[in-house]
Amino acid sequence: MPYKKKILLLGSAAVALALVYGFTLFFDPARINTRNAYFTWLPAGARDAADRIEIFRGEEKLELVVQNGQWAALLAPPGGIPGAGDSPVLEVPVKQGRVDDLFRILETRGAFPRRGSSPENHADLGLGDDATRLVIRGGAGLPLLDLLVGKDDTSGKGVFLRRNGENVFRSGDRLIGSYVNGQRSSWYDLRLFEETSLDLVQKIRISFPGAGGAENFGIVRSGETWNFEGGGPILDRDNLEIWIRGILEAQGEDFRFPGNFSPIARINLELGNGSVLLLQIGETEEDKSPALVSGKPYLFVLPQWTVSRLLRDQSYFR
Repeated sequence: MPYKKKILLLGSAAVALALVYGFTLFFDPARINTRNAYFTWLPAGARDAADRIEIFRGEEKLELVVQNGQWAALLAPPGGIPGAGDSPVLEVPVKQGRVDDLFRILETRGAFPRRGSSPENHADLGLGDDATRLVIRGGAGLPLLDLLVGKDDTSGKGVFLRRNGENVFRSGDRLIGSYVNGQRSSWYDLRLFEETSLDLVQKIRISFPGAGGAENFGIVRSGETWNFEGGGPILDRDNLEIWIRGILEAQGEDFRFPGNFSPIARINLELGNGSVLLLQIGETEEDKSPALVSGKPYLFVLPQWTVSRLLRDQSYFR
């Protein structure tokens, strides 16, 4: 056989083997399952199109809306439902990063393998009519996503998921379950004050209008030193500045719809830019105290240990 003909035959055989190997890889069941496992629930850019998130858990509803480019949660009065008729609601701040993280999971192509399509399995997987439901809307019309979130899968690392109205169910990132099943307060931005530097604080005054026997006092900055209002130096500057930072960085553990509120203590901070921060703390009930911050239409709920840390007497700084 001529040399060139041998080369041609060997080359053709090599191409044929390569094609067979390629087809074997492409149609390998394991590889097909891996390809089909990669899935995305929302298209890229859905975060910018969305203007409302609704989470339904039984009769409970958490509703987040966009206001002036920021996400906020709707807080209903006791017994009310956010967005129901003319029921008054308040907007409370939420953690913008938490919303971003949820969209990042839903927009990222990830491992969400198909687990089945039989409606008979929905209830057992927590994907029946009583499933937790995540709805993301963007204007009028059909939602961008209507997702049912069920039980953890057998691996314990994923959760069962199904689009509302479809039979196919998948499993995937367990974080989705933590977002929809966590406490409402896990969404809230519960900082009492916006970020404020200690260097801006010029004067602090504590008064106790509703607590008989407690002593009112003030503290004033004078250059690099602090003095009690009316005379007398602060002997423990470190304790004082830790305390002030504690006020500026304090957080509640929940929001509350305002009702009858009578303060028993007030902390007033005057800043070098002319603004004033006022924190009013109400009577403690069951180790919780309501608190009102100037400019906020809602109440914070403070645990007792936070209240104790904020309300100091003069001896603490001497």
